[in-house]
Amino acid sequence: MLIKRRDNDLVLIEQVAHAKMAGEIAAHWGNEDFAVPTPHEKATLATAMHDDGWREPDLLPLFNEAEQRPMHFLEISMEEHVKLYSRGVDEVFTADPYAGLLISMHWTGLYRARWGLQPGGIQWGTDGRQDEVVLAEESRWIDVKRSLMEGLIRSDLEQHLWHNYDLLQTWDLLSLYASVSDTTPGSGPSAHVFDTLKGIDQVPGPRTIPSVPVAIGRERVELTLTAVQPQIVELDPYPFNVDRLHVTVPARVIPDRHYSGPEDARQTLSEARAETIECTFVRPGFDS
Repeated sequence: MLIKRRDNDLVLIEQVAHAKMAGEIAAHWGNEDFAVPTPHEKATLATAMHDDGWREPDLLPLFNEAEQRPMHFLEISMEEHVKLYSRGVDEVFTADPYAGLLISMHWTGLYRARWGLQPGGIQWGTDGRQDEVVLAEESRWIDVKRSLMEGLIRSDLEQHLWHNYDLLQTWDLLSLYASVSDTTPGSGPSAHVFDTLKGIDQVPGPRTIPSVPVAIGRERVELTLTAVQPQIVELDPYPFNVDRLHVTVPARVIPDRHYSGPEDARQTLSEARAETIECTFVRPGFDS
């Protein structure tokens, strides 16, 4: 569950809804400056399904006992994180091996600083469980890659695979930004998107996503996101095949209070007010 505090409310967004929006972002990626990924449909499918393991936990929802409220996605324990991602990755592998491989890379990348894209990474524990997961998944990749090799050159498969992995991280972060960030104009400090995700309190201001691939073998760029009107965000450089990309995600709104336990939160969430979070990405200097 993605959570942000807004005034006296908590706004909750299910992970599978955020992933679906990330898939919509992926579907429109590519223009005269950014290469369309190959295979585009499978990369988009993987992006739309990359958080499928959260489906059941978000229905509960998971509960943060210390804060006495539903649990924000980065507050989960390592044990629970492994369980939910393992289930989701297995299901996607069954549906599509290429998509499953990309999502397995995404999962293990969360324990490896997004394979170099995220300085410092995310630490859920220090008991070696992360290392066990990464080693087991890397072993699985060998057979899956072998099954995908027919008619392909190994280096081409690997280049496109890692290019698509890096893009998945960008699409994921763009969707997370659109879901939980304060997308109103503001003069707050510029910050990397992933540095603003741990807490549920958001402040306006420009955001950046570093190391975004333009095309295989080309120099990477840093995307800058600047809210120029409420829910209108300039993206520079601009990577989409439409001049304005409008995305939405469903949310539920509950009071920002202490909850007595999971059942209290679950009951309140069942009666929550529905809301649609909207964001429109535009070219720099857009004409309103």
